This record gives sequence, structure tokens and C-alpha cells, in this order.
Amino acid sequence: IMKKTMLMIIYLVMIVPIGAKVEIENKLPKMSLKLLNGKLINISSFLENGPILINFWATWCAPCLKEMKFLDKFNKKYIDSGFQVVSINTDTPRSLSKVKSFVKSRGYSFNILLDPKSEYIRKAGGKVLPYLLLVNTDGTIFKRHMGYNPGDEITLEKEILEMIALNSADEDSKEIVNEEEDLKSTDEKSDEAPISE
Repeated sequence: IMKKTMLMIIYLVMIVPIGAKVEIENKLPKMSLKLLNGKLINISSFLENGPILINFWATWCAPCLKEMKFLDKFNKKYIDSGFQVVSINTDTPRSLSKVKSFVKSRGYSFNILLDPKSEYIRKAGGKVLPYLLLVNTDGTIFKRHMGYNPGDEITLEKEILEMIALNSADEDSKEIVNEEEDLKSTDEKSDEAPISE
């Protein structure tokens, strides 16, 4: 028995560090998915207007459906800041008609994409539903959430506001740099301008 226990401990010590080294990419994976209407769209194109929240869900996932009503509110509330929700359904191709009728009955304000083979959720590091990513405009992942419990939406809204502010600050600093460059080039031009007599 002692020998078996020792072997088990050695086995675990060797396996655990290997598992610990697996890191999830901190950048949004590049991929195109179809919208409900069949149009193919590159997911990173949603970042053009501002930061995004991506949620992965399925019609059979009760916590997903509870979370989505809050995501719809957040999408409507913060859309003017450039923020938007992008929702990715992971139901199988056989459930597509069920997904379409479900979405139509709820009237969500956000785009719904389809990941019927769960390829994108795997690339994005998701293992459970719901799975949610907050993504900065540069494609870096700001926060990840797995699962949903009532009350999580309070923390989520704070993180959305934090992300919007962070991305607005980035835009403001870019504008300031551009303004400084414009002033510098104007100064250089005025230094070179001939003096009229």
C-alpha cells in the first residue's frame, strides 16, 4: 500500500506542473462565423467601434438564458459608448431552427453568431457554458467569466464600465498624440515659412 501511495504522489507531482503550464491565449482568436441570416463575418470586425463582450451559450443552458437578459440590457445601455455584445450560440446544426425561433421570440438587441461545431469557443479557451469574454479594442482579453450565478451581473457591469473607461482613455491618448503631431508639423512648417517683407 505504501508503494502504491508513493507512486501515486510521484505521478501527481509530475502531471500537475505540466497542466499548470497550459495558458490560454490572452488575445481574441481570429475567425469568421455566420450570423443567423447566414452572412459570414470576422469576429474582430466588431472591435472597430469599441470594446466588446462575447458570450457563448446554448438553448439548453438555463444559466446562459438567465445571463442573456442582462447582456441585452447592457448592450442597450452602453451602445453609445461604442461597447457592444456579440453573442455566439454553440447549439448543433440540427438545432438551428430552434435557435432562430428562440432568438426571434426574445428580440435581443445584439448580434447572434453561430459556432455549431464549438470550434471558436475552444479556440477562445471555453470549457463550460455560459462562457463570457470582455475584449478591448486591440483584441486583448480584459476579463473571462465561466458560468453564471444570480448577482454576477453586478460585477459584470462594473467590469464593463471599467473596460469602456480604459478603452476611452486609450482613444483619448491616441487623439492627444495625433494633436501633438499636428501641432509639431504646423510648428515645423511655420519655422520653414519664408518671412515676407
